[in-house]
Amino acid sequence: MGARSLVWMLLLAQLVTAGQPVIDIGNRLELFVDGYLIDSMKGASLRLHAPREESTAIVFDQPWEGNTSTYCTVIKDDDRYRLYYRGSSDPSYAPTALLRKGETVVPVHEEVTCYAESKDGIRWTRPSLGLVEFQNSRANNIILGETAVHNFAPFKDANPAAAPGARYKAVGGSGKLFAYQSADGVRWTKMRAEPVITDGRFDSLNVAFYDTVRGEYVVIYRDSPYGIRTVKFATSKDFLKWTPGVLADYGPAPLEQLYTNATTPYFRAPH
Repeated sequence: MGARSLVWMLLLAQLVTAGQPVIDIGNRLELFVDGYLIDSMKGASLRLHAPREESTAIVFDQPWEGNTSTYCTVIKDDDRYRLYYRGSSDPSYAPTALLRKGETVVPVHEEVTCYAESKDGIRWTRPSLGLVEFQNSRANNIILGETAVHNFAPFKDANPAAAPGARYKAVGGSGKLFAYQSADGVRWTKMRAEPVITDGRFDSLNVAFYDTVRGEYVVIYRDSPYGIRTVKFATSKDFLKWTPGVLADYGPAPLEQLYTNATTPYFRAPH
């Protein structure tokens, strides 16, 4: 028996003897994000640490990326990181000073989904994939070129029953959500022609993943009831048939704009 297990058993015995309620976490790792697992604290406090900016990882300066590249999704996939992001151009987002001069700052082009790779998450490369034509050339890192990829958000499927051709999945779309699948994370197809979820607004990032604890797929997506941005939650066993969306419940807290969610299971404690 390891020292950690012995200490845990002794602690359980003391709590049971003292008549205290026991939260059995087994051998799981837990996060101290609130007071749920804390009986009392003396001379200590919970502190939320801030991320530290290191340097620029990638500059979106290619013609197909435009001035409104956004909704970056990063997947740690074995020996590499995969980055998916939107490329698009919108002159209305150009610097005001330039627009006042009447200059043409950026051209307008349709939204595309782009792909980059990295071994360390710091130095990124754009593979020339030859999949989608842009301005009469396929020498680019575009993986999808349809308007339904306004907010493409892929994940690697942790479902042990996932088919080899659907090891990677994603949702994406503006006005409605479509389901996508891929065998290699680069070449994507729709799982069906019709959208899979329509009861939302979807005009920002909408994320899905496989919940390994509950054994089902989860999607958390945008809607705007009451004239304010918030999120909905739905589940599925096959990624095609989804339960009706349920609005997030924040109790008596004042309504607040929630623009872009990036929900994902924490890899050290997926529960």
